Amino acid sequence: MAHRVASHARLAFGGLVLAASMAACAPTPVPPTPVPVAASVISPPAHGDFGHYTLALTWQPGFCASGPGCQPDQPKAPLIGLHGLWASRPQPLITEGVPPQRWWAAGCDIYPEHEAATPLAVSSETKQALDQTVAHLPHSLVDHEYHKHVQCFGIPAETFFHTALEMRTVVAQSDFGTTLQAWQGQVVTKDAVMQAFHGAFHTETDRALQLRCEHDHAGREVLTQLWFTLKRERVADFPRASAFFRAPEAQDNCPAQFLVPGW
Repeated sequence: MAHRVASHARLAFGGLVLAASMAACAPTPVPPTPVPVAASVISPPAHGDFGHYTLALTWQPGFCASGPGCQPDQPKAPLIGLHGLWASRPQPLITEGVPPQRWWAAGCDIYPEHEAATPLAVSSETKQALDQTVAHLPHSLVDHEYHKHVQCFGIPAETFFHTALEMRTVVAQSDFGTTLQAWQGQVVTKDAVMQAFHGAFHTETDRALQLRCEHDHAGREVLTQLWFTLKRERVADFPRASAFFRAPEAQDNCPAQFLVPGW
């Protein structure tokens, strides 16, 4: 197993060296086109004085193979799914001394005026896209994400999810996304994954991407999630390097090597 991991690491490093040597004589690459982001996502109508978003994506085979697992109707594609787009603590909560852990646990329920029972309203096209890309858990993850992480900010569900889905697509179709998908079924090193991320998005920002791993139902350490930290006021720049931000809290829990599982 150690020989296999070392081989993958050498291949990843060799690919990066080759890419660097080719880039020296290649024309300057065109910067990636930013994802269209609605004004209400950049400056929400309510509680908008927070610092950053976390774009949380799932590696579906790992996410569904850990914890309670996914429902029998779970789609097998795409491999990279959408979990959420989470706002950090609004400034008044920071001033009040509310710790980040309480915000992570409560979300919008921390506000007395929050009405969690408001129905979720999205177009049929957006609903279909969400059904395909959000993990099918015993309880609706889409409803949970909107009511816990979005509703109190006053962002319409259609606007919010359309933006989050577009951002997921950008990652999945990037060089980083295609590299990760090519590693399906392989044990990889964390260093190789991070090198692929920094190279694809042209950023050296530390902790702009944090990886989440869990033990699957067979006891293996597997990749389950990808958390990208983005500046709220620059989220419209995504996927350009200027959008990325160093996460204030270290939440990467993946070991030095882990499995990128397949279905």
